[in-house]
Amino acid sequence: MFASILAVIAAPFQQWLKNRAEVAQAEHKREISVINNQARLAGDIETHNHQWEMASLNNKSAGLRYFSYAVFAMPIVVTVVSPANGKQIFDNLALVPDWWTHTFIAINGAVWGIIELKNAAPQLISAIRAAVKNG
Repeated sequence: MFASILAVIAAPFQQWLKNRAEVAQAEHKREISVINNQARLAGDIETHNHQWEMASLNNKSAGLRYFSYAVFAMPIVVTVVSPANGKQIFDNLALVPDWWTHTFIAINGAVWGIIELKNAAPQLISAIRAAVKNG
Protein backbone atom coordinates (compact mmCIF):
# COMPACT_ATOMS: atom_id res chain seq x y z
CA MET A 1 0.00 0.00 0.00
CA PHE A 2 2.80 2.41 0.93
CA ALA A 3 4.60 1.64 -2.33
CA SER A 4 1.53 2.50 -4.42
CA ILE A 5 1.03 5.80 -2.57
CA LEU A 6 4.72 6.60 -3.04
CA ALA A 7 4.44 5.78 -6.74
CA VAL A 8 1.48 8.17 -7.15
CA ILE A 9 3.38 10.93 -5.36
CA ALA A 10 6.61 10.28 -7.28
CA ALA A 11 4.99 10.18 -10.75
CA PRO A 12 4.81 13.98 -11.26
CA PHE A 13 8.39 14.36 -10.04
CA GLN A 14 9.59 11.63 -12.41
CA GLN A 15 7.78 13.35 -15.30
CA TRP A 16 9.38 16.67 -14.35
CA LEU A 17 12.83 15.04 -14.35
CA LYS A 18 12.11 13.46 -17.73
CA ASN A 19 10.99 16.83 -19.15
CA ARG A 20 14.11 18.56 -17.79
CA ALA A 21 16.30 15.89 -19.41
CA GLU A 22 14.54 16.40 -22.75
CA VAL A 23 15.03 20.18 -22.51
CA ALA A 24 18.72 19.72 -21.67
CA GLN A 25 19.14 17.36 -24.61
CA ALA A 26 17.39 19.80 -26.98
CA GLU A 27 19.57 22.67 -25.76
CA HIS A 28 22.67 20.53 -26.29
CA LYS A 29 21.55 19.68 -29.85
CA ARG A 30 20.95 23.39 -30.53
CA GLU A 31 24.44 24.28 -29.26
CA ILE A 32 25.98 21.58 -31.45
CA SER A 33 24.01 22.88 -34.45
CA VAL A 34 25.23 26.43 -33.78
CA ILE A 35 28.84 25.22 -33.56
CA ASN A 36 28.47 23.24 -36.79
CA ASN A 37 26.87 26.20 -38.55
CA GLN A 38 29.64 28.52 -37.32
CA ALA A 39 32.22 26.10 -38.72
CA ARG A 40 30.37 25.99 -42.04
CA LEU A 41 30.12 29.77 -42.19
CA ALA A 42 33.79 30.19 -41.34
CA GLY A 43 34.62 28.26 -44.51
CA ASP A 44 32.03 30.02 -46.68
CA ILE A 45 32.76 33.73 -46.95
CA GLU A 46 30.02 34.20 -49.58
CA THR A 47 27.19 33.94 -47.03
CA HIS A 48 28.21 37.19 -45.29
CA ASN A 49 26.83 36.03 -41.96
CA HIS A 50 28.12 37.82 -38.92
CA GLN A 51 28.96 36.58 -35.47
CA TRP A 52 26.00 38.46 -33.95
CA GLU A 53 23.69 36.51 -36.25
CA MET A 54 25.09 33.27 -34.88
CA ALA A 55 24.96 34.54 -31.30
CA SER A 56 21.26 35.24 -31.70
CA LEU A 57 20.71 31.52 -32.15
CA ASN A 58 21.93 30.86 -28.62
CA ASN A 59 19.19 32.98 -26.98
CA LYS A 60 21.38 33.69 -23.95
CA SER A 61 19.17 36.57 -22.83
CA ALA A 62 16.07 34.53 -22.02
CA GLY A 63 16.67 34.56 -18.26
CA LEU A 64 17.13 38.32 -18.22
CA ARG A 65 13.93 38.80 -20.21
CA TYR A 66 11.93 36.56 -17.86
CA PHE A 67 13.30 38.43 -14.85
CA SER A 68 12.51 41.86 -16.30
CA TYR A 69 9.00 40.71 -17.18
CA ALA A 70 8.51 39.36 -13.65
CA VAL A 71 9.58 42.71 -12.18
CA PHE A 72 6.79 44.44 -14.13
CA ALA A 73 4.15 41.74 -13.67
CA MET A 74 4.64 40.91 -9.99
CA PRO A 75 3.16 44.15 -8.55
CA ILE A 76 0.02 43.59 -10.63
CA VAL A 77 -0.29 39.98 -9.45
CA VAL A 78 0.25 41.03 -5.82
CA THR A 79 -2.38 43.76 -6.17
CA VAL A 80 -4.93 41.29 -7.53
CA VAL A 81 -4.22 38.72 -4.80
CA SER A 82 -3.78 41.15 -1.92
CA PRO A 83 -5.01 44.68 -2.64
CA ALA A 84 -3.58 46.12 0.59
CA ASN A 85 -0.08 44.84 -0.20
CA GLY A 86 -0.46 45.93 -3.81
CA LYS A 87 -1.39 49.44 -2.69
CA GLN A 88 1.70 49.52 -0.50
CA ILE A 89 3.89 48.44 -3.42
CA PHE A 90 2.53 51.18 -5.68
CA ASP A 91 2.74 53.77 -2.90
CA ASN A 92 6.38 52.81 -2.44
CA LEU A 93 7.01 52.97 -6.18
CA ALA A 94 5.79 56.58 -6.10
CA LEU A 95 8.81 57.35 -3.89
CA VAL A 96 11.25 56.30 -6.64
CA PRO A 97 12.72 59.30 -8.52
CA ASP A 98 11.38 59.78 -12.04
CA TRP A 99 14.84 59.64 -13.62
CA TRP A 100 15.42 56.22 -12.03
CA THR A 101 12.07 54.90 -13.25
CA HIS A 102 12.66 56.22 -16.79
CA THR A 103 16.13 54.69 -16.87
CA PHE A 104 14.75 51.36 -15.69
CA ILE A 105 12.04 51.44 -18.35
CA ALA A 106 14.59 52.33 -21.03
CA ILE A 107 16.84 49.45 -20.01
CA ASN A 108 13.93 47.02 -20.12
CA GLY A 109 12.87 48.43 -23.47
CA ALA A 110 16.37 47.71 -24.74
CA VAL A 111 16.33 44.22 -23.28
CA TRP A 112 12.99 43.41 -24.93
CA GLY A 113 13.17 45.54 -28.06
CA ILE A 114 16.77 45.43 -29.22
CA ILE A 115 17.26 41.77 -28.39
CA GLU A 116 14.10 40.80 -30.25
CA LEU A 117 15.13 43.02 -33.16
CA LYS A 118 18.51 41.32 -33.12
CA ASN A 119 16.78 37.95 -33.38
CA ALA A 120 14.68 39.12 -36.34
CA ALA A 121 17.51 40.98 -38.11
CA PRO A 122 19.11 37.97 -39.86
CA GLN A 123 15.86 37.12 -41.67
CA LEU A 124 15.32 40.76 -42.60
CA ILE A 125 18.86 41.13 -43.91
CA SER A 126 18.57 37.88 -45.88
CA ALA A 127 15.30 39.06 -47.45
CA ILE A 128 16.86 42.39 -48.44
CA ARG A 129 19.91 40.68 -49.93
CA ALA A 130 17.68 38.29 -51.89
CA ALA A 131 15.59 41.20 -53.19
CA VAL A 132 18.69 43.15 -54.25
CA LYS A 133 20.26 40.07 -55.83
CA ASN A 134 17.10 39.22 -57.81
CA GLY A 135 16.76 42.76 -59.03
